[in-house]
Amino acid sequence: MKMIKTALTALIALAFVGIASAQTTVRITGSTAFRAATVTAIQNILNPGYTYGYIGSSVTGANQSTFVGTTKTGNLSVIVKCSWGGSVGGVQTIAQQSPVVTTALPYISETNALTATGLVLTAATAALDSPANADIAMSDSFQSSTAFIGVGFNTLVDTVVGVVPFVWTKGRHSDDAVTASLANVSNITPLLARAVLAGGAPVSMFTGVEADSTVYVYAMGRDEDSGTRLTAFADSGFGVFGNPLQYEATVASGAITAVAPYRAQTVLGTPYTAGHSGYSSGGTLATTLNTPVATAARDALNSKFALIAYFGVNDANGVNGGNNNLTYNGVAYSAENVRQGRYTFWGFEHLMYRSTLAGNTKTVADQIATQIRTTDAAVSGVLLSTMRVSRVTEGAVITRN
Repeated sequence: MKMIKTALTALIALAFVGIASAQTTVRITGSTAFRAATVTAIQNILNPGYTYGYIGSSVTGANQSTFVGTTKTGNLSVIVKCSWGGSVGGVQTIAQQSPVVTTALPYISETNALTATGLVLTAATAALDSPANADIAMSDSFQSSTAFIGVGFNTLVDTVVGVVPFVWTKGRHSDDAVTASLANVSNITPLLARAVLAGGAPVSMFTGVEADSTVYVYAMGRDEDSGTRLTAFADSGFGVFGNPLQYEATVASGAITAVAPYRAQTVLGTPYTAGHSGYSSGGTLATTLNTPVATAARDALNSKFALIAYFGVNDANGVNGGNNNLTYNGVAYSAENVRQGRYTFWGFEHLMYRSTLAGNTKTVADQIATQIRTTDAAVSGVLLSTMRVSRVTEGAVITRN
């Protein structure tokens, strides 16, 4: 009997080893602008009873998350790991041949996600994997719009899965007079966008009121990893590889007390001078822009100032609940305005992977792509099937389908 029990125990152990070895691990990186739609799609392709863990305030807004379960189609045992950063960096991660690039943030180990459903973790409590290359990149931009194409880079398989809209959003101010002026700032044009990206513009250029000329509007924005930045620069005509002057805010005691050109830093292996770069996260940028400028705050010219920035729609909702969003060329963002071609500040969302991706990993990648394309793109943007217009690349002429 003891031998039978021993043999049975060994068989059970081997069975678990077999199950573990049969699990397919899929690693995803890239765009935060379509993060909520992608995470929703991952959950929707899995059978009930899957488990997950994440670092952040919500699973759809977390920069890192891991899901463990089986797929509804094919009953594949999978571990799906997400480590979000930016579109351009996501493209580089899976396109660059040498040196191999890993995600900026490590993936959460599945051991965190096996014990409970919806386990909320922190950087201190999470078990993290060793650096690993991604299998999939979500991108707001075509590979051809980035620097990561041609010799030394993989030509990626690109599935367009949705339309990702963006908005310009104004900040808040503690000074009553400035607040009154900002109340009249409701619209931005591509020319005004280029002006603020080039270094700033007086509020009077937005309002037409001469008294507003003493207050300047400065642009805060994203770093060179960001597809949101790429689309904002393309659609305004500033140029994808233009040289902006973006600002960084100093926050103290719940208020913005000063601004200065964003500090010099190296992004995706390239060094940039002060003013060229920006915030690494749309969520962080939204939190900063949602912080009111202090009444006593002054710029380098000892003048009052206001702030403006560009976002994906989900992140823009972090600034005064979305109530500070501006119209673009006089048209308010709505899914219907995007569909009909009236609102033009948008791009396509892409799910990309290397042509060598194969087996169950490719199968799961394609299931996620199909789920986003057919259903869940609406969580972060607009379904392709509902679009009445199209364009060939970011900022290009919009044509009727």
